[in-house]
Amino acid sequence: MTSGGGGYVKLRQMRRPVLASVVITMILGLPPVAAAQSTETIGTRAQGMGGAFVGVADDASAVYWNPAGLASGAYFSLVVDGSTARLVPDGEPDGQDRNGWLLALSMPALGLSYARLQSTTVRPALGIPENSRVESLVTHNIGATLVHSLVEHLAVGATLKLVRGTAASAVVPGNEREDLLEDIDLVGHSSTRGDVDVGVMAVASFGRLGLTVRNLTAPEFDTAAGEELQLETEARLGGSVLLLPQWKLAADIDLTSNHGAFGDVRELSIGTESQVMRQLTVRGGFRFNTIGDRSRTPAYSAGVSYAVFGAVLVDGQITAGPDNAFRGWGLAGRFLF
Repeated sequence: MTSGGGGYVKLRQMRRPVLASVVITMILGLPPVAAAQSTETIGTRAQGMGGAFVGVADDASAVYWNPAGLASGAYFSLVVDGSTARLVPDGEPDGQDRNGWLLALSMPALGLSYARLQSTTVRPALGIPENSRVESLVTHNIGATLVHSLVEHLAVGATLKLVRGTAASAVVPGNEREDLLEDIDLVGHSSTRGDVDVGVMAVASFGRLGLTVRNLTAPEFDTAAGEELQLETEARLGGSVLLLPQWKLAADIDLTSNHGAFGDVRELSIGTESQVMRQLTVRGGFRFNTIGDRSRTPAYSAGVSYAVFGAVLVDGQITAGPDNAFRGWGLAGRFLF
């Protein structure tokens, strides 16, 4: 997607009524700010644990989940990770699709990363129920992670990011969410912002305690129509406990309330990870929204890692649940030593 002027929207088989709908909706007024791209967009291993990973992060994906986790993680780690998820509840007019992928490498004090995140939301158009409003935000994040140990077993880290965002919004005819999420093609407006994620990790023999604050500057990206799509600041606390040397239990809780696809979101995640064989690790978990009137139903996740060669692992995860929970899957490759 590239910059477009004058609020121009390109849609497959677009007809003049689309432009009319845009004009009418602009007159009626639209929300000035929308939110997008939740924490769970990236991380096959993390999502396999239901998203309970802030107090676990010990591979290169820590640059995204908790930068301070690199200090007590693998000496060298390389991660290539991709995931996708969709929410289209029965009997509701809303829907959302999100996907992302991550390339990251890390050492105890340094990490480098590139991440691409996309979120598309469909909801009824204000005052025009037979039409739909579509919002899309795609961000390309180039990051450098720096980690420093304050005292023994306590580290802080920060991922400095250059974020290239393409934001788009439009009112289009029809209300078939699945078709719109799959076939919509918007021309957006691109801009570049600076941002930072910060993290803290405390490590003990029996477990870890972590804190992450993402999108510290809450960057905003303008659409061609002059609206703003924002990456909200998110704070998340997480911990993990070793039940056995190869078995851990983890939990995360959002400390901030953020706008989700269908209202405010503050999630609680609980997960576990266990190495059951030398080459095989299994994990599972669930998460649910603790506030709001909608989307409280848990989403359940299961994941697995298999060591193809000693230090080369392949990860997979699947997330399922009722129709008002995000469902998706992810695959990743990791190299650790």
